[in-house]
Formats: sequence, C-alpha cells, structure tokens
Amino acid sequence: MTTTSTYDLIVIGNGSAGDNIARTLGRKGLRVAVVERTHLGGECLNDGCIPSKALIDLSKRAAAEGLSWDEVVARIHAVQLLVRGTDPNGGFAADGIELVWGDARFRSPTEVEVEGNVLEATNVVVATGTGPGLPPIPGLAEARPQTNRTIFTLPRFPARLAVIGGGPIGLELGQAFRRLGAEVTIFEALDRIAATEDAEVSLELTKHFAREGIRVEAGSSIERADRAEDGSVTVATARGRFEFDDLLVAAGRTPQVPEGLEELGLERDRRGFVAISPCGKTNLDGLWAAGDITGKFQFTHYAGYQAHHIAKHIESGVCEPIPDTLVPWAIFTEPEIGHAGMTEQQAREAGIEVRVARLDAADLDWFRTNGQTDGFAKVVADAKTGVLLGAHFICARGSTIVGEACLAIQHGLTARQVASTIHPYPTASELFRWVCAKAV
Repeated sequence: MTTTSTYDLIVIGNGSAGDNIARTLGRKGLRVAVVERTHLGGECLNDGCIPSKALIDLSKRAAAEGLSWDEVVARIHAVQLLVRGTDPNGGFAADGIELVWGDARFRSPTEVEVEGNVLEATNVVVATGTGPGLPPIPGLAEARPQTNRTIFTLPRFPARLAVIGGGPIGLELGQAFRRLGAEVTIFEALDRIAATEDAEVSLELTKHFAREGIRVEAGSSIERADRAEDGSVTVATARGRFEFDDLLVAAGRTPQVPEGLEELGLERDRRGFVAISPCGKTNLDGLWAAGDITGKFQFTHYAGYQAHHIAKHIESGVCEPIPDTLVPWAIFTEPEIGHAGMTEQQAREAGIEVRVARLDAADLDWFRTNGQTDGFAKVVADAKTGVLLGAHFICARGSTIVGEACLAIQHGLTARQVASTIHPYPTASELFRWVCAKAV
C-alpha cells in the first residue's frame, strides 16, 4: 500500500551540501526528510577525501610498520568508521530529521517516490553529487578500470599501476601507490600534470615525481585500453604500448541526476550539470540543487558554503544571489599544493601588470629543522597597488598555509600588509610572510 508523507523540505543525497542544508533547517524546526540510497556521508567520506587521505598517510609508513595491503585497507575502513560515528542513522533523529533509505524517483518537482512510498514537500533539494567519469577511449569500459569507488577495496595490490588523469585524484593516489611499492605511470592528455596550478608548481611536482620513480606521460593521447583474461591491462598510445596489472581512471566527474527529472524538463548546462540560478534554484518551481551536481567548484568546502546560503534562502523565502567568494583548494601530494586566487598566467592574460615573488622552503628554518625543504611559495601582486592577486604553495603544510593567503586575497590585503604582520617563529606560516616581503 502506497503512503504519502508531507514535509517542509526533502533533501536528496547526504553529502556535504545535503547534510548541511538538512541539519540547518531541521534544527530550526522545519519538518525535514533526507533520502539516501547507499551510505551516509557522500562521496567525500565513502570514496573520496577521507579514504584517500588515510591511504596517503598510511603509504608514508606502511613499509616501516610492515603493513600488508589487506592491513592498509582495514585501517582505511577504520578511519572511515571513526569519521562516520557510531550512529548508523547519522544522528538525524536528534535534529528532528527523518532518514529515508532508497532511490528517489521524481513524480513532480516537489514530489518523489521512494521504495513505493510518496514524499512531498514545499521545497526539495537535489544534492546527489557526481560519479567517476570514463573518457571515450576505445576498450576502456570493457577493461573494467578501477575508480575512486573501487580502488580502496582492491582484493590484491597491483605491482604495476596505470593512472589515467593527472588531476588531484590521480596525483594523490598515484603517489600513494608508488610509496606502497607499485610501479606507477600517470597518463595526462594535457601538456602537464596539475594543469589547474601555476606552471611553476606543476613543473616542481613533475620533478619530484620523477625523483620518486613515478613515470609521467603528459601530452599523451591514449588510443586504446584492454584487459586480458589474466587481469593484466594494456594501454596503447602513439608513444607505444604499456603493460600493467591494473588501471585507475581519475579523469573527470559525471553528474548523478535522479530519475524522473529529465522528463520534468530539468535544465542542465553544456557539461550536463544541473543549471541553477544565482541563488541556487533550478528552472523547476520548488526544486533547488546544491553541491557537486551543480558543477561549480567540486570541493567539500565549497559545497558547504553553497549549502549554507541555500538553507538561508529556503528558510527566509528570499532568493538572494550566493555571494561570490574566493575558493582555495589543496592537492595532498608530497609536497602539498595550496592554491588561492590567480596564477601568474591568468593575471597576465587579464591584462594586469603584476609583480611576482618566489621563495624556496629551504630558506626558512622550520622547513630546515623538519627536514622538509622541497618546494616553494609564490605570490602574484598588482604591480601598481601591491594588492595580492594569487598565492601558490608547493611545500610541506602548503594545504594549511593557503588558508591565510585566501583570507588576505579575499579582503584585498597588500603584500606589504602581510609582510609587516608578525608570524610566530619557527613555523611554516612564515613562508607566506617572507614571500610577500619579496613582492614589496
């Protein structure tokens, strides 16, 4: 027998965006339902940020501790359980939220069917995220490649691993598997890995990978991929054929749009992501979208920012544009990469006269005393005003230092203002101060 339940808000998906909106409005007294089909926590907890960072940490000490691959996998799962918490229902009951398990199929923009039951609400938020994409390479789908959703539970460790994609996922996991003992080759179609980063940062990482024995095939167009009956994989490029034990694809993401929305006329952008207004609404009345499915900045921290504002709009009934903000990011290789604002190339292409400064990590005492002297910091400032436009780090703790740089750029500080601010000694944060001093 079909039942119909009515709510103020239904949230489809429990990643960073969906969780933020649901809990914010549930705690304010709205009747909220969360629909989730598999695991609470979204991509980040289950298949992304958390297991990858656990793997990166374990890869640095697995040899010294004598850890087998099975033990590494078990420890990754232990970290996930720690982050997830002990309540299998995510503590939603304490926030007055009803958790509904199953796939949501839309019957109207504000009405969904889940496991034969109907849920309706004044507002519905789609926050179902993205899944791993497969490039249109002949034979690739049939080769059954690993993705971020399968790589952390491999039944056996690959002695030779191919990685398709030189972005954050491919770089982080490629280096981790190399440190665990695999021979790793990274294939990147563009002319350099870490292509979103400043060119000098990308070059520095490429050099570091070479020293670690990671092969980088940049500017490499893959012609075909095949998996043999024994499980081995062949990757063919114009430069030759390469043999591996397994293959990881980390090249792009695909939006996961719930069933029924296409038939209702949901608008998407040219890449297939859900199109939203400046305040987060879709073209369908009562339907909002948040997080990675919108194709904005696909980071957990941006999803939370976007969700915070959408929750305010739903509560108030006033749809104001989500404020533009500077979005930093990090790549957790070693050395770590931190990125905030414009690269030198972007600033010059925008017609801005710039002053650029660079400072090696090896010049500062914190990096010397900790034996982590690889890398550098680089800042880009307006040559006329001294206002900071961009800051880029490839060094130990680069992912942390970039937070201060983001604050400085967001609020229009000059290089001189940062340089005149005392930082504790000896710390990694001094790197930002002294590179700014070179830009004055």
